[in-house]
Amino acid sequence: MKQTKPFYKSAAWQKCRAIVLLRDHYLCQPCLKRDRIVPADLVHHIKHLEDEPNLALDPNNLESVCNSCHNKLHPEKGSGKKGEVTRPGLRVIKATANEEVW
Repeated sequence: MKQTKPFYKSAAWQKCRAIVLLRDHYLCQPCLKRDRIVPADLVHHIKHLEDEPNLALDPNNLESVCNSCHNKLHPEKGSGKKGEVTRPGLRVIKATANEEVW
């Protein structure tokens, strides 16, 4: 996975992100499709940034999502829960922050 942190801090991304959130009325689009009204706090690349860098700032490739939906869309980023069995019947749940949330 390429390092994308600098991109997410760029002025171009911040402007594009704001436009998409406004377009989507700050609502999570996947939740809205399931008739749920949930505020969006992230903007998701439908076609991943690493795979299609030419679509990085294309609003047609972006959708507003809530943190929960974004974590489901990107389990590879370590934002999902990881269970660790410590003894039979007991599980410790660890959750790590998605690096795109800052």
